[in-house]
Amino acid sequence: MNTQDQFEPSGTKKISPLTSLRFFAALLVLYHHSVRVFLPVFAARSVSHGAPQGFIGAISLTFSVSVSFFFLLSGYVLSQVYLRKGPPLDVRKFFVARLARLYPLYFVVQSLASCEFLFAQSQRWGLKIGIEKTAEVLAGNLLMLQVWNHRLLRIDAPSWSLCCEAFFYLCFPLLGTLLWRLRGVSLWTAAFTLYVGGQVLVMAVRPYVPVIVALTLPPLHLSTFALGILLARGQSLQQERPGKSPVHTWHIYAVLAVSVAGLLFSIPLQPLFKVPNPYNDGMLMPLFAGLIWALSATPTALSRWLSCRWLFALGNASYALYLIHSPILDVFQYLHWVSLSFYAVYVVLCVGLSLLSFHYFETPIRLWLVDRFSQKHPAPQNSIASNVSLGRIRRW
Repeated sequence: MNTQDQFEPSGTKKISPLTSLRFFAALLVLYHHSVRVFLPVFAARSVSHGAPQGFIGAISLTFSVSVSFFFLLSGYVLSQVYLRKGPPLDVRKFFVARLARLYPLYFVVQSLASCEFLFAQSQRWGLKIGIEKTAEVLAGNLLMLQVWNHRLLRIDAPSWSLCCEAFFYLCFPLLGTLLWRLRGVSLWTAAFTLYVGGQVLVMAVRPYVPVIVALTLPPLHLSTFALGILLARGQSLQQERPGKSPVHTWHIYAVLAVSVAGLLFSIPLQPLFKVPNPYNDGMLMPLFAGLIWALSATPTALSRWLSCRWLFALGNASYALYLIHSPILDVFQYLHWVSLSFYAVYVVLCVGLSLLSFHYFETPIRLWLVDRFSQKHPAPQNSIASNVSLGRIRRW
């Protein structure tokens, strides 16, 4: 859900292909949430009932797993921005930049989505109680507490992942700094331990908690975010090694082929796990790591195509697409515009509004907030490193 906004890591090429890839991941989340509304054949299926039969049907419930990709990519890109060849992490600037990037649109979407909740609660309980219940839920959501108390997770359900991101940000100054020190065997050992340990923890917790807790509790996703940090660290060490061999194009496409084939093969295997959404807690992380590495290791025809301006623009708008598609879906359902003929209208409207949001709301307000902070806390005039750090924050 984060945006990379034309960031160019020190001494490396842009990773804009990953920005573009986020658009397709967000589109899969949109599909996951909307297909059962516009295509009646899937209407009786939900997360708690498992995947429908058939390959296409399984896709309708499998690719909410895109959120795990976002968590991995978040750790990777934050590390590239704040840890790679830079000064020590300025924690205050880090949190200002994250708040300026994520919270304005989040605040607006949560506030608007609460209107529908207020209407429903007022009809059921009366206006006074409806306002009280809505105020409680909205306050919990604005404080990003809904994944810690699932009674509050009642407006704009996809926002649960933003609570996880907020938790990751709190961990990043310490966790990122510690993991960035690793190299060689210790790095690989940490990656193996985090992946296996994370999956074991999820399997141990699942039988004892509700499904929604197992799928959304932030600590269960922290290993995925941490592995993104280690992926960035490993790639950084590889690129900085003296006399390193170039990465051949056929290596890139081999990793891409294995990663994509593994993702496709995972779809029909989902029902075999006998649990709802088995992939949502990072099980497919090695495959996502392969995609990230292959698209950022060295330029290829595919990465150059993904770097084209229109795809890069869609990638930048993916955060808005992720947040607004659910409230817009509620509007379509309220108006009974849920036939197949309206599906394309819904998708185009979501994408169009997300582009407008990024260019005319998110970017201006983010730059304004960061500028206000920099005016109150100016960087030392003789500190080139501080100025470079601020420039990174403004672009990202």
